[in-house]
Parts: sequence; C-alpha cells; structure tokens
Amino acid sequence: LPALAQLDSKHVLFIKGGNKMRHKMSSVMRIVEKMAREKNAWYDKKSDWDYDKVTKMWDAISTEFKAKYCQTKRKTQINYHTVYRNMTDANAFNNPRNKKEKAKRLAMQQQQQAAMV
Repeated sequence: LPALAQLDSKHVLFIKGGNKMRHKMSSVMRIVEKMAREKNAWYDKKSDWDYDKVTKMWDAISTEFKAKYCQTKRKTQINYHTVYRNMTDANAFNNPRNKKEKAKRLAMQQQQQAAMV
C-alpha cells in the first residue's frame, strides 16, 4: 500500500467513493502538516520519515489537534470521517461555504429548540 502522499486516484478506483475519501484524507493531512510546521516537527524530505519522527511530530501537535478536532463521546478511538467533519465545522479548511452551512445549521437548531418550548 502506498503512503498517502504517493496515493493516486487509480489506487482507490475499487472503493466506492474512494477518490473523495482520498481527497478528505489529504485535507486532514494538510492541517496536520500545517500544525507540525508551526511546531518545527515536520520533515520535508519523505525519506526522513520513520517511526520516531512520526511519534515526535504527533507528540508536538497532539494536544492542540485533539482539543480542536477530536472531541467526541468516544474515549479511545476516532475515525478520520469524524475528524474531517469536526475540521469542517471549525472551518479549518478556510472554506467560506462552510461558514454559511454552519450558520444555517445553527439557525435550524435554534428554531427547533424554540419550537419545543
């Protein structure tokens, strides 16, 4: 299996929605890379990466990353779909459309709560 950085759309043809999934994983990893670069824990050369460097990178960003994007009811595991959704809600990808959608969702929730009262 190739690394995510080397993954191409042809590698996920057999998975229903595979290219969309690959795009979402890449989006999550862009945020991980950005956070790691801010903490000087990112290595540009792909051949420099090994278990110890991945561990060092994760140790550098894990507290902030978990606080921002991994808040769920589950205590030990979270899948990337949930992380991606949390990132979208937090507008980590700086997409103006996400702000509008979040505002619509909040307005609908407030209307539903008002209707219940």
